[in-house]
Amino acid sequence: MTTEWERYGTFTTGNREVIFFASQAIPPSFEAKDDIWIAAELAKKLGVDPKEVDPVPLNQQIYNRLAGCKVITEDGQGYETLVTITAADIAEMGVEGEPQTGKISYKDFKARGSYQVPRSPNDNFGFTEFEDYINDPETFPRETPSGKFEIHCQSLADKIESYGWNSKSALPKWDPPEEGYLDTFKNWETKEKGDYPLCLYTIHYQRRSHSILDNVRWLREFFPQEFFMNTIDAEARGIKNGDTVLVTSRHGKVIRPVLVTDRMMPSVVTLGEGAWAQIDEESGIDIAGATNTLNGPIPTGQGHAGWNTCNVEVEKYEGSVELLPDVEWPQRIPIKEEA
Repeated sequence: MTTEWERYGTFTTGNREVIFFASQAIPPSFEAKDDIWIAAELAKKLGVDPKEVDPVPLNQQIYNRLAGCKVITEDGQGYETLVTITAADIAEMGVEGEPQTGKISYKDFKARGSYQVPRSPNDNFGFTEFEDYINDPETFPRETPSGKFEIHCQSLADKIESYGWNSKSALPKWDPPEEGYLDTFKNWETKEKGDYPLCLYTIHYQRRSHSILDNVRWLREFFPQEFFMNTIDAEARGIKNGDTVLVTSRHGKVIRPVLVTDRMMPSVVTLGEGAWAQIDEESGIDIAGATNTLNGPIPTGQGHAGWNTCNVEVEKYEGSVELLPDVEWPQRIPIKEEA
């Protein structure tokens, strides 16, 4: 699948005052195709008209968004066209449309990659959220049962209850997470640690997007799915940087090379989510370091699984399972075409 850099273009924004125009940096590598092309091809195989999946080509979509892009006027009282598009621009893009005049040319916008609304002291661009309701609550009620801002929200509490996982108070209050930091203690009052004294939180890891690309050897070489822990915690357990460690939770076990660093807080450890699990059949240990092996099926009141924190213990691994560098593992390709 193509990356964002290989695709025709897209728009993003960071706030109400700026828009970014990302255009293609390089052509697609090898046989890479974008996801809409893949979906359209699947539609053909299923007997579905691909135009129902992809009715408007991507270059036409980009043009439509360019042509429709508006920016606030200098007096702050309305909006005007942002992008000037010439007949030559339309021909170059290979799209259907009409020339138009705006504040910035298509070529300048594409070259700069962004447009920032100029700001100055005392300009008329200020914005107050919910100002209409604050000034006239009867004419502009909120979309709540009471028509007001609701601190006590029974409808939200009832909705969460209906999911069937657990309950939430109708009043906002802090609910301690299951297997959070507090649960690393056997006795919170005396600060006596329990059997799983370290709080593990999971992070997005540079090697992949969630689980996607985890089998790419180049990425495995650069990002070896290390387990991160603080120097104090490592020294207390006789662990040195680069050792293979056994990480144990209430739910499972993994082994991983450890990166010892002062950038981690004491009593807190982390591991990148998304690794493809590889369970050793004899020991039951996951040698790939998949965080789902360690995280239990802990639901939250919003109906999602709480897979971002759990309690663990760590020790230097002395077992018989060999842990080769990830880049040396045979590449796993779950689906491939037969020759």
